[in-house]
Amino acid sequence: MTRSLRSAVLAALAALPTARSLAHIPIRVDGTAAPVLRAEPNCAGDPVCTCKVLQDTFTGINTTLLPSDGATYQDFEDENYSAACRLPAACIVNPKDAQEVSTAIKILSETETKFAVRSGGHNYIPGFASVNESGVLISLSNLNSTVLSDDKKTANIGPGNRWQDVYEALVPQGLTVVGGRVGPVGVGGLVLGGGLSYFASQRGLAFDNVKSYEVVLADGSIVTASADNQYSDLYKGLRGGATNFGIVTNYELYTYPVANFYVDARSYSPNQTTDFLHAVAEYQNEGQLDPLSSIQLLPTGPTILLLYNEPVQQAKAFDSFYNLGSYQPILPAFNGSLLDIMTLTGSRFSTGNVRTYGETFTHKADADLMVELYDIFTEETANLPSGATGVWVPNPIAASVATIGKQNGGNLLGLQEVPQQWYEWFITWTDSTQDQSVWDISQRITQRCTDAAKAKNLSLPYLFMNTAGMKQNVLGSFGDESVAFIKTVAAKYDPGNVFQKLQNNGFLIRNL
Repeated sequence: MTRSLRSAVLAALAALPTARSLAHIPIRVDGTAAPVLRAEPNCAGDPVCTCKVLQDTFTGINTTLLPSDGATYQDFEDENYSAACRLPAACIVNPKDAQEVSTAIKILSETETKFAVRSGGHNYIPGFASVNESGVLISLSNLNSTVLSDDKKTANIGPGNRWQDVYEALVPQGLTVVGGRVGPVGVGGLVLGGGLSYFASQRGLAFDNVKSYEVVLADGSIVTASADNQYSDLYKGLRGGATNFGIVTNYELYTYPVANFYVDARSYSPNQTTDFLHAVAEYQNEGQLDPLSSIQLLPTGPTILLLYNEPVQQAKAFDSFYNLGSYQPILPAFNGSLLDIMTLTGSRFSTGNVRTYGETFTHKADADLMVELYDIFTEETANLPSGATGVWVPNPIAASVATIGKQNGGNLLGLQEVPQQWYEWFITWTDSTQDQSVWDISQRITQRCTDAAKAKNLSLPYLFMNTAGMKQNVLGSFGDESVAFIKTVAAKYDPGNVFQKLQNNGFLIRNL
């Protein structure tokens, strides 16, 4: 940096309002690494001031966006899936790599400015991957590369990717990773939360298949955490500890061969719903023992997507559904690629101005309980305000998911090795004045369903982070030992509590 250029930057910073020293911020004006400078901009929690520092530091096109940038800013704000989560941040910073994430977090820490971090923005909770005018949104959308290792055994995947992009890079090479089931969902949040895939019974959760994480810590350090290096405790912590330690800027995921799937999407008549739910329970107890099988279902309809990870004509694992009798094919059964499945499932992800919110709970697989819970959901959603609709989505989870998690180095979830259901039901609506009503009904559904499962001694404590609600104690559901471990790791890697004090919200230990 020339003397005149450095003087210009310092002059711009000195012109900012308020009074507090800002030290040790690397000022970058040309997109390259810059020396550490001492500036005197006095931002002390003032997001407008901090945004000016960010704007002067990151000079690339659309790297720091202000509300005054109009449609461009709005497009970035609107990337959050639920309209309720599209909050007007004081500015949006779009770092292009881990080093720029490091610079951004140093600035936010030194200026004591609130922030949120967004990968794909699919989380339904306002303020988790968004922040209002009181803070800065760090968008990881530019960290979107997918790079195979030379031996093709792993892939380095940026958190700004959508799963559709990842599969488009890997599937043509006959490979995949354990990732999301719907193309538009982002990589970062799904993997940090555990991540369900079409390979869960065979490979476990997404984060059980991470070889290493690249992480930006609160002090700006960039480290690589794996099971066998000096950051092995951080590696384990990220298998459940979410955003309590730092910002993950790269996931090195193991790759696996993938061929075509058997794909069968069908619906049954509403008067078959009870039999359909019994078929789901039968599948969990018998068919799901075949780890190549996977299903996605909606009791409303009811509708089901049968998937088998080989190009067969039919799969015995799905006999309980074949035996239900008459059905309506949504499309003829076919053998197709993972990309074909992404096209099929992604078609329902048109958001517009729709607001979305959901919660979760877990119970041991049981047909009669599933019927009772669906009746509770139907009864409660009948009270939704005008225009709001509910969608009930049980996720049948094989006992092998817990077993594989333990075999792959262990995670923090505390899962029991039994067939179980993780729910991801949600409600959609468009009128913001109905927010509180929807949230109240949502929490009542969760409470009633949890009570019903407990009454039958079928309730399980685990709460699936990827689909949990705003007041649910996800970390606490892992058990005391896991919570203690998360606290220990957070204290080690973030001794100043930057991610507790300044991060807008999330499943954080400060909320325990």
